[in-house]
Amino acid sequence: MHYWQMQPIPAKMAHLFQLRKPSVRIPQPRIPDKWLAAFESDTDLVEQRVAIIMAWVVLITMPMYQTSHHLRNVDSEGLWMAELLFRIPGVLCGLLTLAALHFGRPQLPARALLRMLGISVMVMILALFLIHYRDHPDNMTQLSNGLVITFFGVTALAIRGLREWCLVFLTPFVIFLVIAPFAGIPRAMLLPLLFDPMVMVVITLVATAAVRHLRIREFLARQELTEIASTDQLTGLLNRRPMHPLMVHEVNRARRTGTPFSIVLGDLDRFKKVNDTYGHEAGDLVLQETARRLQAAIRAQDIVCRWGGEELLILLPETGPEGAGQVAEKIRAAMDDAPVQTGNEVIHQTISLGVSSFRPDDTVTTLISRADEALYEAKSAGRNRVVQADQPG
Repeated sequence: MHYWQMQPIPAKMAHLFQLRKPSVRIPQPRIPDKWLAAFESDTDLVEQRVAIIMAWVVLITMPMYQTSHHLRNVDSEGLWMAELLFRIPGVLCGLLTLAALHFGRPQLPARALLRMLGISVMVMILALFLIHYRDHPDNMTQLSNGLVITFFGVTALAIRGLREWCLVFLTPFVIFLVIAPFAGIPRAMLLPLLFDPMVMVVITLVATAAVRHLRIREFLARQELTEIASTDQLTGLLNRRPMHPLMVHEVNRARRTGTPFSIVLGDLDRFKKVNDTYGHEAGDLVLQETARRLQAAIRAQDIVCRWGGEELLILLPETGPEGAGQVAEKIRAAMDDAPVQTGNEVIHQTISLGVSSFRPDDTVTTLISRADEALYEAKSAGRNRVVQADQPG
């Protein structure tokens, strides 16, 4: 395909591909409320990966620094045990992080693990700075280099932004600045030793802010592409593609926990006649109004999709046969009680529905098959009715 033959970019996505003038600001993109949960999951996954990398870095580098004083020309006479004691918490946090994320025990969020790693490393390097200044001030240049590395690593851990950085980095650092004069370190001495580490902090903060901005924009672009691929453009409902994995998830959950769930398969009655009599534009309006009424009739956790043509499928988590029958009847009444206004035409559109509830030996295919048989029975019995494949006892 030549470039002049390419299809136009959908209007709702055009802003993702526009070339814009560079700005000195990095405005934080806003995440719509409907994607906040997905973004939280995405952030948690990033934090898990960063926590694993940081844990391995800590477990590898801390023993190296503990045993390489002579290679680095560091005088550690009388401080070997003190250094070990300050490094042990970081090593333990690294081991805890790997155990929690690999084995799931203990059950700790990646955010908490990153905080423990960051704070333990900060406390270690700042404590080493204080004890080396007191006993071996000739080691300060080496310790300043260690501060550069540590400040970079801890600042990079603040995946969620400035507030997280204040907790993990700034709080221990401010405590250090308060303690330092009491430990005999003149403020005039601190400035040259901390200059390079603080420059690294500024550079890392700017870099992480830019990376966070790019990650959010990439997330928004990915979500919009996913929504376009999984949404029926006429009705705004989910299409068939994403519905199947959702039902597989419910089947697996029901087998594992015994939690009931049901599906409702609906089909608009004599919809072909609507298209033939009033035109396809009127038919589209009927489909859109049907989608609106179905969404108004179900709970927030229920999911409705356009299964195909004028067929609609509703997934009802944590709902047994009796509850599913009530929901289906509510949907039927929502269509039957009021006609659909399409321009100058008033169309009395009804719907037939088949209901099927999960059985222990069910697959998605058998569940849909029973709902389809019940729908066929509803059609054969005169339409505008609900038939349940699993009558409540």
